[in-house]
Amino acid sequence: MNIWIAAAGIAAGLGVFLLVKEILPGTARLDAALARLDAGAGASWAPAGGEPAARQTARRLAAAARWLPAPNLDLAMLGQDRESWIASKIICGAVGLAVVPVFSVLVVLAGARLPWVLPAVASLAFGAAMFFAPDLVTKVNAAERRTDFRHALTSYLDLVALERGAGAGPTEALEAAAGIGGGWAFERIGSALDEARKAGLAPWAGLAALASQTGVTELSDLADIAGVAGQEGARIIETLSARAASMRAQALSGDRARAGSRSTTMVIPIALLGAGFLLLVIFPVMYRTLGAG
Repeated sequence: MNIWIAAAGIAAGLGVFLLVKEILPGTARLDAALARLDAGAGASWAPAGGEPAARQTARRLAAAARWLPAPNLDLAMLGQDRESWIASKIICGAVGLAVVPVFSVLVVLAGARLPWVLPAVASLAFGAAMFFAPDLVTKVNAAERRTDFRHALTSYLDLVALERGAGAGPTEALEAAAGIGGGWAFERIGSALDEARKAGLAPWAGLAALASQTGVTELSDLADIAGVAGQEGARIIETLSARAASMRAQALSGDRARAGSRSTTMVIPIALLGAGFLLLVIFPVMYRTLGAG
């Protein structure tokens, strides 16, 4: 019991020390100051204290765990960076490892006795589950984000077709359609077009780059269609309208499939609820019958 109390005290003191160390601003480093000077006058101004403590911690954790694979496409779709994602994995894993020992200390302090194997195995299992939890969360959120992006892309295709029908060129149609729509998807498309224009590239090159970054293959199709129109002067109004109709049909079939799967999974809880109700009704009769017998 005294060993558990001492271990808990040491762990708590170490955690408080690391927390205070990360929160308090550190002294300015010469190499960091020279790097900011070498960045040039065009770099954004930063305070003398440098980056926030949370950002510095994320960078340190990511630098210490460069071997960890990261879902770059999903992170780009969500607008997250690799350093913060790896830091969240490490922090979640550390929290998972610490939960079971803390609970075990409380149980021991309450007077119970636990074999050391049980908390150790449970801590490793829970820590591993918490370590891989960000992977699942990122995958699910990115899939939902891509679905929303495809829904917005169908409207974007219609707007591009309308702009082309009004006499606008391929470049003007792509940029004007991105400015008309609202929401984060149109903002991502507008940013990609703006970056391509600043780099001296064609707008369909920016769409192709955005497609490779986010994994939305429909953007590649739009980039190919716009590239053909821009280089060969082909009419693409019918092609864009047909592509938008095809994407709507695919989205509708996907929604129907998800609704059908959810309806199927609802059978299990309903069946369990019915079985519990029958058991509640039959139990008094069976109890009286067996008791009388």
